[in-house]
Amino acid sequence: MSLFVGDRVLVPIDFSQDSFKALDETLNFVQDPNKITVIHVLLPLESVDPGVIWSTLNNETREHNVKTSFYERYPKSLVDNLKLVIKIGNPSLAIVDYANKNNIDFIVIASHGRTGLNYFLLGSVTEKVVRLAQCPVLVWRDYQSV
Repeated sequence: MSLFVGDRVLVPIDFSQDSFKALDETLNFVQDPNKITVIHVLLPLESVDPGVIWSTLNNETREHNVKTSFYERYPKSLVDNLKLVIKIGNPSLAIVDYANKNNIDFIVIASHGRTGLNYFLLGSVTEKVVRLAQCPVLVWRDYQSV
């Protein structure tokens, strides 16, 4: 494990195949789930969202749904050792803020490989994390899915 400087690795997931592949590869490489924190950032709810208007959706419900989906994907023996963190806000800023406040040594983040107009319109969480993080960032890109 000479690549990692410390014992605190952060892996942001957005529930895309790329982000799960980055987490899987990190788990294979690190081999100790206790050293890995998984973070998922939910965008803030807008007052005009139908679920908010009809009082059927709130942040607690959303967090519960994220945990349920995550725990369905990974075996209980694994997730009992992983730390899952759910934040609400701007994804790139929340990831960097969490990394800074928790002395994260290393971030492994997936890249979706957007270019051109998609990149311009959607921005890039990965690019912003690379630019703003105060620790090393490894960008995982699965070229087989391109």
